[in-house]
Amino acid sequence: MLRGAAIGPMADTVGEDAFVPKVSVCIPVYNSVDTIKRSIESVLAQTYPNIECLVIDDHSSDGTADAVAEFTDPRVRLVRNEVNLGMIGNHNKCVRMAQGDLIQFVGGDDWLLPQCLELLVPAFQSPAVGMAFARRQVETTNTWWKEHFGILDGPLQPLAPVNEGRDLIRKYLTAGGNGNPIGEPTTVMLRRDTLVAAGGLPPEVPQLSDIDTWLRVLCRSEAAFIEEELSVRWHHAGSATDQFAGTTTLDKLWVLSSLIRSDALESRLRLRALLIWLRTLAALPKAFLATPRPRRHERMASLRANLRYVVTGRRDGLEVTG
Repeated sequence: MLRGAAIGPMADTVGEDAFVPKVSVCIPVYNSVDTIKRSIESVLAQTYPNIECLVIDDHSSDGTADAVAEFTDPRVRLVRNEVNLGMIGNHNKCVRMAQGDLIQFVGGDDWLLPQCLELLVPAFQSPAVGMAFARRQVETTNTWWKEHFGILDGPLQPLAPVNEGRDLIRKYLTAGGNGNPIGEPTTVMLRRDTLVAAGGLPPEVPQLSDIDTWLRVLCRSEAAFIEEELSVRWHHAGSATDQFAGTTTLDKLWVLSSLIRSDALESRLRLRALLIWLRTLAALPKAFLATPRPRRHERMASLRANLRYVVTGRRDGLEVTG
């Protein structure tokens, strides 16, 4: 049987008045039998004491759930989906089932460094902070990918320890509204109530669902930043980023439309988002030609839904409630 590593020194030094909210470390996982134990062990080795490790297996076919079931540490909670919900649906189920005040996602291929939670949690003593993010290490054999995506936050620099969310959105748009300068879910801790209020992760945005979510959180909160690397991203050919390659242009329309329709943003930022959205829309025919024929109908339906959302504000996909 696998047993959790002992909780680090912080557990012995926590005073009665210390700020120690419960953190739900959520691992939405699918067919990751070779790496899931490493992910869970990194959670149980955290120096922060008040955690649950919620693992939701998305109907894996490779024995992932059985590997998780070997852990006897009571902080590990395993849920097995009877049907496959998909990556985004499984993330949102994690949010619904999380018992903590704060949520830290961990990819089934990724892992946390020991002080990750201990260093991120204190930022949430301010009720205005809805998210905290940090840099991460990258392990990959793809040197090109590491060179281009090893450090993501360049477009947001300079970053302070705590940043006004709308200021980060302004920087994101000024840089062209491209990519994800904050990081993958493993690099981000979120206040659960703020994430729920933002609607969770959007099912219409398969490749850029993370930055779409971060921006909606930033519309209503401040964000803390830690320059230190607090997690490890393992990038490989089977990563979700690679699986959804080719959807970026359409996803970008969805990301920008969230800002266009946000009542929390000043009109100048919404207009800037609209101008980038229009330029992206003009580039869409070329992107559609590169889409495999079997998926064009699906992409066209998503485009129609996005146009409807920009015009009417109707967005059916956001699904997380308290």
